[in-house]
Amino acid sequence: MSAKSIGESEQTDAPAEHIVTFAPQTNNDNFSTRAQLSYRAGNTVDLSVDNSPLQTEPGRQQRYLEPTLEASTLKSEDMLKTSSVPSRTPNLSNAWEFAGWGSTYFIELHSPSSKSDHSSETLLGQWRATSLSGNDLVASVLYTIAVVVATAGRYAPISLFIVSLLIYPFKNILNEVSTTLPLNGGAYNCLLNTAPKWFAAIAAAVSILDYIATAVVSAATATAYAGSYLNLGEIGIFWITIGVLCVFAGIVLLGIRDSATVALAIFLLHLCVLSILMVAGVGRWITIGNDVLSANWNESISENSALEIFYGVCIGLLGITGYETSSNYIEDQKPGVFPKTMRNMWVLVFLINAPLTLITIAIMPLNIINDHPGDIVSVLGEYAAGSWLKILVTVDAVIVLCAGVLTGFVGVSGLIERMASDHILPQFLLRRNPITGTKHFIIFGFLVCCVILYSVLKGDVTSLAGVFAVAFLSVLCMFAIGNLLLKYKRHRLYRPIKVSTGVAMFGFASVFTALIGNIVFNPSLARYFFIYFAAIYGVMIIMLNRIWILKPYPLKIVDIAFTQYYLFSQTTFFYLDKIVALHKYKIGDMIVRMIKSIKKQPVIFFTNTDDIHILNKAVLYIKNNEPTGTVKFLHLYSNIEDIPQRLEANHQILDELYPKIQIDLMFIQCPFNPETIDAISSQLDIPKSLMFISCPGENFRIGEFCGIRTIML
Repeated sequence: MSAKSIGESEQTDAPAEHIVTFAPQTNNDNFSTRAQLSYRAGNTVDLSVDNSPLQTEPGRQQRYLEPTLEASTLKSEDMLKTSSVPSRTPNLSNAWEFAGWGSTYFIELHSPSSKSDHSSETLLGQWRATSLSGNDLVASVLYTIAVVVATAGRYAPISLFIVSLLIYPFKNILNEVSTTLPLNGGAYNCLLNTAPKWFAAIAAAVSILDYIATAVVSAATATAYAGSYLNLGEIGIFWITIGVLCVFAGIVLLGIRDSATVALAIFLLHLCVLSILMVAGVGRWITIGNDVLSANWNESISENSALEIFYGVCIGLLGITGYETSSNYIEDQKPGVFPKTMRNMWVLVFLINAPLTLITIAIMPLNIINDHPGDIVSVLGEYAAGSWLKILVTVDAVIVLCAGVLTGFVGVSGLIERMASDHILPQFLLRRNPITGTKHFIIFGFLVCCVILYSVLKGDVTSLAGVFAVAFLSVLCMFAIGNLLLKYKRHRLYRPIKVSTGVAMFGFASVFTALIGNIVFNPSLARYFFIYFAAIYGVMIIMLNRIWILKPYPLKIVDIAFTQYYLFSQTTFFYLDKIVALHKYKIGDMIVRMIKSIKKQPVIFFTNTDDIHILNKAVLYIKNNEPTGTVKFLHLYSNIEDIPQRLEANHQILDELYPKIQIDLMFIQCPFNPETIDAISSQLDIPKSLMFISCPGENFRIGEFCGIRTIML
């Protein structure tokens, strides 16, 4: 292995303490200059050179580090690791191009803890886990019935019954995805482990929109129910809705988060109220007979019944919102609980949505239903049993819908925090409020997005529901795509629940058709959705390409079908070099510092092989998806003899092959288990979200490792 100069060694981000041994190749097989480098972060480097023969004891590391590749290129200690190609910016510094030579060293790991960080946390059982997402699910019927009746008329119960049948196979699609990769993040987490980062960012963007729509629709509907009883005008409802959003933003800002026990209590209360409502409604139906149902059936005659049912199905999928949220907290659930929560939620959809809609049409005239899109269920209570049931339903609706607002704020906080940790969103979002300890930038940003959406749509619940439906269906599409990619690109992963490819394709076709149907039915809703999506996704694209924006190269947007698309312009640093008048302001130095700051965060790739094509694929993935200039190959071993023979030699080749990336090789004598990963993350100060592995076999439970990413088959 080649020796490094002291200056170059200082370029490496060293962990707390290392002993590094360098053995450059010589023509003498018996003697080799050996340099031992001991350093601690922030201290002076002490380099000692010893020309004595290499000893086999006491350290076995020296024996391994003897040269193994005759054709390796000997690097000069005084040579910078940079390309000989002339610079595009001859007038400005190219210091950002220097990555530093990679190093090879053995690390003595601090004793890992015997238990994982999450072992002491109380995990959720079946009903508490169901209640957290079930509150959104059972609350959705409060604003879905009127919207579906307005769309499908007398066929609304049929449309919602078809929805309950369509969602059954999708239950298993979500089960396979979430139990194979049991990590918080839902569709975003799945695509992050199976697709390029820019594609995972699409799932993240639509998930954020889904949370925005959840909070806004829940707040607007809660205010509409309260307003119907308190006789508030439209202006009053508008401003009170904004006030509700601000209040819950303040609650989350103060650090008060939803409790599983409180969520369970609200969930059971809502189910009890809906049960009373349905029993009272059936009793009223028996009393009055089928006269109202017959009148409604004869009143809404259409020339195209199939189209009405289809559009009813498209918008009726709004009635299962909340179905996708359980995967966002799967790490907090007990093993085996997630499939039960999905089963419970499907049963609730089947027993509530279509039957309650049928009861509504059976006892309420269609014109009354269409006149109360925001508070239809409370009016149904009045028709079924009088004002007492209307009051009960109104109070229940306000409580459960406000819980939905809180769920939106809490859920998006966790998702955005995860995305900022993955460097898809700006790092300032992770700053904590010094008083409350909460991440206030996330909360304020989400509140602003909610208020703008509500204001742009002028508080119209029907339009808000349409935007919600598009966002929700987009998330389901991402789950279906993730499932198909999981089968193709990560088929070796352990999958406790499996669905056939045909079921996955049917699920995708169903929700994608419904998505297109919603857009065709009301194109203006798609406009609002895509404006929001473009704004959120644009921020992510800038974050993913911020080094390209600063450096003198074309800005790469995406790679699709092996074709690279670039902006037809050069970037900041290139033009700054051409404008000589700006050089005196030292803007170039500032950009160099920014680039170095962005690239200083190292990433780890765990390797158990010396196959150079696998190592190269790892570097290529990191180069295309992570804004870093330091890659650390990490090999965990039991015995020194088990280390792959050509790993060091192939590491040297890759270190020379990528002049803008410093590639280190590290060895730790430890088993590969969650405790070791926790200790490595703590000692090297590298988050587990920036630790990568190739796809393991079926005996490996990747969910136990809490965040490491699979990046190749």
